[in-house]
Amino acid sequence: MSRRAAFALIVCTLALSGCLTGKRPHLSAATVPQAGTPVGDPAIDAVLGKLDAVTAGPATAVYEVLTKYGNTTNPASVALSPGKRSITIANVRFLQTESVATTCSVDGSTGCVDGFDVQRVSNVGITPDFYASDMAKRLRRDAQAKVGPAVARTDVIAQQPATCVDLPVPNGTAVYCVLDNGLIAVLDDGDVRIQLTAFGATVDPTAFVQPA
Repeated sequence: MSRRAAFALIVCTLALSGCLTGKRPHLSAATVPQAGTPVGDPAIDAVLGKLDAVTAGPATAVYEVLTKYGNTTNPASVALSPGKRSITIANVRFLQTESVATTCSVDGSTGCVDGFDVQRVSNVGITPDFYASDMAKRLRRDAQAKVGPAVARTDVIAQQPATCVDLPVPNGTAVYCVLDNGLIAVLDDGDVRIQLTAFGATVDPTAFVQPA
């Protein structure tokens, strides 16, 4: 082999090595379908359609949230009434009405602030929108990353019928179940497990009272 040919071979090898050890491809926000957009898989779209059309209430849902990193469990609840919502995660309550949006501590240990301060629940791994819209975003991302066919099924969760889909993803199987009214019933993935434990089609008015 001539020197010139050998040099060319070395350059090509280094270039290929650089490609193999460079940044791994990832899904950009632009590649994930927007809210309200089906992904084209009937099993996934059956769940997405309900999450995208979540009820305005009245509805009250109670959850148990397992944060797998650290193996910690926290309670959560959602109270919905037309024009109002109250989301409690651990000791933090996010309250939104026609006139105010605040973040407070349920026990009053930390004062209320205007707006939704999602950093207060960052250790739990979910946000105030965990009960529907955030799950739809998550499911759309998993739909893009799945490594096998999605499996549709039905279940009964907290005595409520639920539509479910199991997605094989690189780190295991992601499970999504949704009630007919669009509230998440189960999410189980590599980060968290959200489990509905109780549901009612009524709301306690005190859920919309700002903690002292």
